[in-house]
Amino acid sequence: MEFKSKQWFGASVRSDGEHILACAPLYQWSTFGVSEREPVGTCYLKKADTVVEYSPCRSSANSPEGQGFCQAGFSVDFLKKNNRVVVGGPGSFYWQGQLISDDVSEIFTRFENKYITQYANTLATKSAGAMYDDSYLGYSVTVGDFNDDGKEDYVTGVPRGEKALGYVNIFNGLNMESVVNFTGTQMAAYFGHSVAATDVNNDGLVDLLVGAPLFMDRVSNGKLREMGQVSVYLGRGGFSFHPPQMLTGSDVYARYGSAIAALGDLDMDGYNDVAISAPYGGADHSGLVYIHNGRPQGPDPSPSQVLQGRWASSYMPPSFGYSMTGNTDIDQNGYPDLIVGVFGADKAVLYRARPVIGVNATLDITPQIINPEEKTCKHPKTGTYVSCFKVKYCLKASGRGAPSTLNFRVDLLLDRLKQKEATKRVLFLHGQTFSYSKNMVVSNGRGPACEEQHVYLRDEFRDKITPISVAMEYRLDYQLAADRTGLLPIIDVSVPSNVTKQAHILLDCGDDNICKPDLKLSVESDRQQIYIGDDNALTLKISAENQGEGAYEAELHIYLPQQADFTGVGRGEALSRLSCAYKTENQTKMVVCDLGNPMKGGTKVLAELQFSVHQLSEEDTSVKFDLQIVSSNQFNNTSPRVSSVTKLAVLARVSIRG
Repeated sequence: MEFKSKQWFGASVRSDGEHILACAPLYQWSTFGVSEREPVGTCYLKKADTVVEYSPCRSSANSPEGQGFCQAGFSVDFLKKNNRVVVGGPGSFYWQGQLISDDVSEIFTRFENKYITQYANTLATKSAGAMYDDSYLGYSVTVGDFNDDGKEDYVTGVPRGEKALGYVNIFNGLNMESVVNFTGTQMAAYFGHSVAATDVNNDGLVDLLVGAPLFMDRVSNGKLREMGQVSVYLGRGGFSFHPPQMLTGSDVYARYGSAIAALGDLDMDGYNDVAISAPYGGADHSGLVYIHNGRPQGPDPSPSQVLQGRWASSYMPPSFGYSMTGNTDIDQNGYPDLIVGVFGADKAVLYRARPVIGVNATLDITPQIINPEEKTCKHPKTGTYVSCFKVKYCLKASGRGAPSTLNFRVDLLLDRLKQKEATKRVLFLHGQTFSYSKNMVVSNGRGPACEEQHVYLRDEFRDKITPISVAMEYRLDYQLAADRTGLLPIIDVSVPSNVTKQAHILLDCGDDNICKPDLKLSVESDRQQIYIGDDNALTLKISAENQGEGAYEAELHIYLPQQADFTGVGRGEALSRLSCAYKTENQTKMVVCDLGNPMKGGTKVLAELQFSVHQLSEEDTSVKFDLQIVSSNQFNNTSPRVSSVTKLAVLARVSIRG
């Protein structure tokens, strides 16, 4: 007698491309009457138009110590290399649990619509001692060829084994003999709740991922909170693995690691990717699915994408991501897709993988060192010749499933390090602007599309040291690149969407174009002392010299005492005519004089700076001027600081009358 109400048909569904296996783990049958029901579970295997039932636990051992509570089909998978199926029955043998595997062809040929069917090539785990009761072997299952013998091996999670620490068991695909165990590190974390096998680091060896959705971790306040965790065991071959890497959830009570799906290579970078669900994550606890890209060192801990559950349920949590399956190209666009179960909302959601466009952007500047004296380009407006250089930019793009031509928007920005337009030193020759935009059409998978622009130096600018930065940014016109169903492609996120190159202004700095000045400074006052109560005129005689290579944006900084004011620059045949002005720096009054841009090597500047010193008090004993040469060079950009100190005196005029 069969009982199919509330049998959970569809709780486990898998396909190998040719066959579909769908199971009902709470299916019940009875050989004694209505009062005796055994939840043995059952499955249905389909190929083309042929559907057969497969119920390996519906046997004569229908008691709790046998297979009476087996719940076959709680977890399922196909072994493509072995042409077999495997089902987990966590309720067999007083809930020790069981794995059962049979040949696909034999399931079809032996089907006779009978309650009990015997198979000749069955592989199954056996009953163990009482200490293994309530372990739930078969709770989760996956397969992979871990020893590279051409036969896939069995992996099953046992989340309540090892005194509730949980463990994962790998069985040899030839004979179902136990080979390797991994034990959890935290009691009741449900280590083994989910398992997945795939090569995430592209070394040709199968890796294993194990979920523990109840794992507790310490949060910012030091308290333990349920976060969920996935352990990643990178394969070393021959059933040997590296120590596990840990991926830990970020949402409390989200149950990160409840389901793990091997996705295949989503972005076509050569590394298989994985999806990890947190079915109660998100602000509204409707569920999240994290996409982790494969990398040479293992899965990237930072997800490249997070899918959010958007389906509500009135009677229970939506549980978006409670089950998942991937690595099947459903829409035939060349990329594997993902199906996410939302059982609380009675939905299964298909996420189609978008075509990934790989872009190679190049930017070249010729020449990279610009001589301001070489003026080879004719200005289109003034007709004068200007110093210029050429900017060549190219785009090469390719993507499986993308259109034959791809449309990009390219933006060029000159002298990007200069934020103000007035300080930018270069402009595009045609247009006289510092930015340029262009639509470019690139052939998918073919040679690069290239264009050129000429850029010229403006006449007047001070900064000759800082490199001239040219930036190129590009973006895809997604609407024009959509496929026939409207699915939009995406640019490979691992490749930057901008390129920057630099040009340098030719300096008087030798072969390396790096200036190292040698700045010397001396100062002498024309007065030995000044007087309190008088309006004292004071002149500082300055000698500034560069005995090295060119000093760019060279300035003389004079730090004034509070009692002094700058009044002007002395004139004379032997004196340099400096341009000086007041400036405040960090609330300090100073005078800044321009020494040249550049102040060439061998230059010597003689100058006289005039000041008025007043408002002196009896508490003052001297006035001090600090002076220093400052340049914008990378090396040796200042001179030693020098000082001029003038003493104060009291001048008294005494007259006696009698």
